[in-house]
Amino acid sequence: MHDLEGVDRGVNPQKTSVSALALQLEELLVSSDRRGMAQVRQLWTPGYLHTAAELFVRHCQRVVIVSGFPVGETYETDGPAGAIALLQGVKDCGGQARLVGFTPYIDRLRNCVAGLPQLNQRDLLALDRSGDVCEQLQGYMAGFAPTLLIFVAVPGQAADGCYYNPRFEDISDRTLPWEKLLELADCYSIAIADSGNHLGMGRVADPLARLSIVPAVSWTDGLVIADIANWGACGLLALASAFVRKNLLRNLHLTPLLEVLSRSGIVDSVTGMATASEDGLPAFSGEAVVTTLRNAAQTLQSGF
Repeated sequence: MHDLEGVDRGVNPQKTSVSALALQLEELLVSSDRRGMAQVRQLWTPGYLHTAAELFVRHCQRVVIVSGFPVGETYETDGPAGAIALLQGVKDCGGQARLVGFTPYIDRLRNCVAGLPQLNQRDLLALDRSGDVCEQLQGYMAGFAPTLLIFVAVPGQAADGCYYNPRFEDISDRTLPWEKLLELADCYSIAIADSGNHLGMGRVADPLARLSIVPAVSWTDGLVIADIANWGACGLLALASAFVRKNLLRNLHLTPLLEVLSRSGIVDSVTGMATASEDGLPAFSGEAVVTTLRNAAQTLQSGF
């Protein structure tokens, strides 16, 4: 369980610089070390959250946000909540964003539109296997001309060309080769991940060798690691608030967002149940983390 009381005391934006706060937020986001991300952080170079936040702010004019990790015949709650928060964050910065995913996943999100004021049908783009995936992606990239790609808890291709879940099961038939976007889009990219099998984690290949996982091999320009990917997305928005002088988390409330997602049949990846929870943690755990991040963002957006 997350030591939320200790975390709150550890994040003190009133007595530190933006770069120092970024390091505090990095520590917060991996403090429970549920899947070895604290170990990865210890073996990696700090400052990655600051790098990702700068990329986000500089290149948020037209953003493609990819999410959706399969669990059985549906998808998990960790990822879509963060993707929707990022979607709103881009809009708050004056940019345009599209939430892109495999058709069965986007169909679930379409069912959420009525319950989520920050989401509408034109925000969503579904891709499927009915034709050449590369042609679909290329056509869309040409029309939207993204300035930034963000991947939130997306399956990443392993060295053998397949995609795996944490139980070492091949899930290649339930996802798409999103790495093609890195080849087709002439723009920067950020990955937000909480497990070594997520797209973008090739950037920390050496630390991943110590974990029991089939690691992804792809790289992105920025990488944010977290115990829960949704929290990583919120951490990115909290720090970005310092650059845009606006609290990009001011309207985010995680619990009702998770409730709407669960009603559409999106499930907790650990329990397999359609509940307002993330990776086995009840909504109030994530809500407490988001509250800490929102408070930090409030101070950051005011300047200090």
